[in-house]
Amino acid sequence: MSATVLYDPGEARPARLFVWDASRALRTVPVESGMTLGRAGPDSTADLPLQSSIVSRRHGEILQLDDGYCYRDLGSLNGTHVNGVLYGSGGAADGVRLQDGDVLRIDRRALDRPHPDAVVMVFSTSWQGGDWTELPLKPDTGDIHIGRTTPRAEGISLADPAVSGRHATFRRGVHGWSVIDHDSKNGVYVNNRRITQPCALHPMDVVRMAGTLFLFLGDRLLYNAPAMRQDRLSIHIEERSVRSLFKKKVLLESIDLTVDPGDLVLVLGGSGAGKTTFFNAVMGYEKARGVIRHGDRDLYKDYARMKYEIGFVPQQDLLRDDDTVYYTLDNAARMKMPAGTPAAQREARIGQVLEMLGLQRERGSLVRKLSGGQKKRLNIAVELVADPSLFFLDEPDSGLDGVMAVSLMQNLRVIADEGKIVMVITHAPDRVAHLFDKVVVLAKSARTNSGQLAFFGTVEAALAFFDATSMEGIVKRINRPDENGEGLADHYIEKYARYKEGNP
Repeated sequence: MSATVLYDPGEARPARLFVWDASRALRTVPVESGMTLGRAGPDSTADLPLQSSIVSRRHGEILQLDDGYCYRDLGSLNGTHVNGVLYGSGGAADGVRLQDGDVLRIDRRALDRPHPDAVVMVFSTSWQGGDWTELPLKPDTGDIHIGRTTPRAEGISLADPAVSGRHATFRRGVHGWSVIDHDSKNGVYVNNRRITQPCALHPMDVVRMAGTLFLFLGDRLLYNAPAMRQDRLSIHIEERSVRSLFKKKVLLESIDLTVDPGDLVLVLGGSGAGKTTFFNAVMGYEKARGVIRHGDRDLYKDYARMKYEIGFVPQQDLLRDDDTVYYTLDNAARMKMPAGTPAAQREARIGQVLEMLGLQRERGSLVRKLSGGQKKRLNIAVELVADPSLFFLDEPDSGLDGVMAVSLMQNLRVIADEGKIVMVITHAPDRVAHLFDKVVVLAKSARTNSGQLAFFGTVEAALAFFDATSMEGIVKRINRPDENGEGLADHYIEKYARYKEGNP
């Protein structure tokens, strides 16, 4: 297969080449129409000079067409392999249309024995940035696992929604290295051809997994994971109030905190502390007086665009019983993904979300036939299909038994590990507390009757701050006596204000 499943042949996009030659440095080169490739030297006239003795002075050129790009050999001595097929120098016709991920190589005819001055180039129209990383392949290097949920100690974790949880493995055998596809949704490509069984690797081979490229050099791997947006969420709420019968009622006030990408955050508080109001203010559904920033963007001022980056799963079930799981997600994808998204890309995203939330086997099932836990996961999938960077869930585990609730929260942990910010309200936090990075504790002040910030930090720090042994114990500390609490909300609100100033 010469194109990825996400390639849109009907649209010409900005392109670039990733170039490896005898200089032994990987370059990223923007592609311009009519760009010529040739051997570097004092008399070189090539737009892209290549450090190699086997490249001709005028070797080839890249042309931009109305609907894409093509490569043309210019009568070179050694020709150019495109995805393993030789063009020019007695090979196939000298012109070939280029597609995203195509591998151009100037080498000997036998590609399993690369020339010392071989050149490899990868043509890309979908790259989103990212730095190249080198991984040495030593004699004692073991299996290198690749996946979205791979622990760092076992290989390379890729925070790319198109990468499967357990995507592939690089493995050293008696005859050298190979790559194995673990039945991943979007496949493994070697020199832009999808593999169906373990594939032996030779130096200069290019392996692609979703948006990540790996250049195998025999003694090392170079890989370039797509740059994921790493924007922090800064929340500054001076006041959220309403008016009733000409009287002002303050619901929330004095809340300042910052959440990092990849954080799974528990929002904790007693009844009436303002948890849902807090969610609505942060999401921009009900604006507060204050500023909510995601990276360098003001959510309130740029809400018309940023609302598409926000996913919200409410308590109530909004699914239609007579739709199938797939139709439900397809409909959501058509509504939530950017207009003009290619059908293949939409299908790939649906498949990835089904895999992530364990709903593949229910693809054709009617919604009314699903269990309670499956419906909860489908509600999450409906929001997740648009790949939001901010994800809010209001009691997603309500009505589930302990085992199903833990499983659901583990799914949310995986979503956060993609680099997303995930915030969750739950009334049974202790069974899943170990999964959270941070906890927001809101308390209703007896003095002002408004919800205020009583703590923000790690779960362990929260337990120490409140001198409690559980999350429910924290809620008991701040609840009013008539709510079976200890009535210490104001004490902890004031204590946290001193704590932030460095005066505990």
